[in-house]
Amino acid sequence: MRFLAILLCLATFSFASKADSKSNVENFTADSLLISVGTFTSPSAVWYRGTPKHPQVYVWFHGGMQSSKCAKGYEAGGMLVPFLEKSKKENIVVSVSACKDNHWLTSAVLKTVDRLLDSVEARYKIQIDTVSLVGVSDGGLGIAGYTLYGKRAVRARLLVSTNLSSVSDARNLSKAIRVRQGSWTFLQGGSDRLYPSNRTMPWQDEFCSVLGREQCVIRFDNRGEHDWSWWTANREGWIREFVP
Repeated sequence: MRFLAILLCLATFSFASKADSKSNVENFTADSLLISVGTFTSPSAVWYRGTPKHPQVYVWFHGGMQSSKCAKGYEAGGMLVPFLEKSKKENIVVSVSACKDNHWLTSAVLKTVDRLLDSVEARYKIQIDTVSLVGVSDGGLGIAGYTLYGKRAVRARLLVSTNLSSVSDARNLSKAIRVRQGSWTFLQGGSDRLYPSNRTMPWQDEFCSVLGREQCVIRFDNRGEHDWSWWTANREGWIREFVP
């Protein structure tokens, strides 16, 4: 299976986190933290309401993973919070920051996700065994990376305007044991300026055909654009199917 070599070199690391701010977002509280893995420090955030005891946990992987804006994790996960505000379930959203050479397909960044989840467990004295993943644009690579190498099982995945062809060919990836655990939902648009549908749809079609259409769903809108904002404005119902 053709995966990027950097994912195969998992190094030892240390962990440190500290809460450095608190704010309210859509009736949720947002705590910001710094999560360190080796020499990499990732600005991160946790959104929650009340004192969670048995929450469903969502991990957000932002786009622009090699941008020089290195603190996207402070705000990125907040884009999912409005969809959880009316939920009767307990929910937590977490997001970390990828940056420059520390992108989603590096071991250090992938490990920050589990270290952030470890800190949530310690704070609330809960156990997080499963997570749901949301990735926008190249945040989809974070979903692929965490699926293969993350510590926790994945319940469901939502990939918005993504292209996973750089991770592996579709058939081989779909055969990986951890890939076959949990559901996959793709939102893809015909007017995507970065990932044209003639490049992304053949890969997704083959991936879902091997994985099975009950486990893997493609939602395609020919008008669909790349940005998350287009999907929230025009296909809110599709997102709410993932976040009941």
